[in-house]
Amino acid sequence: MKRSNINLILMLTSGIIVGIIGVYLNYPLVKLAYTLVVVLALFFILGTILDYFFNKIVAEAEAELDVEAEAEGTLSEEEGEELNDDEMREDRELESTDEFTEEDFENEVEDLMNIAEGEIVSKEDD
Repeated sequence: MKRSNINLILMLTSGIIVGIIGVYLNYPLVKLAYTLVVVLALFFILGTILDYFFNKIVAEAEAELDVEAEAEGTLSEEEGEELNDDEMREDRELESTDEFTEEDFENEVEDLMNIAEGEIVSKEDD
């Protein structure tokens, strides 16, 4: 996840602060303009450096989490979405076949009721 607005936020915040202080201290307009340009440039550079390091740290942390997830054997979000899509397709195929009898329907309702009650249900292969 990249964050690229840190430098702009830092630069504009420092510019607002310098502008308010300059007006409060009655700086001449030319001196305030030069000071503001220098401050904006410096804080833009500083913000860009902070942005680079922040993105680098976040990328390393995400890579470490991915390695840990692969080591544990957990599914990534994309794999989970694909699995859900496959399950939905199977449900649609099951609904579209004529082999789904009233007994199958009653079994499915019973399974759902057991799940709702917190019981573990194991599917039996027919």
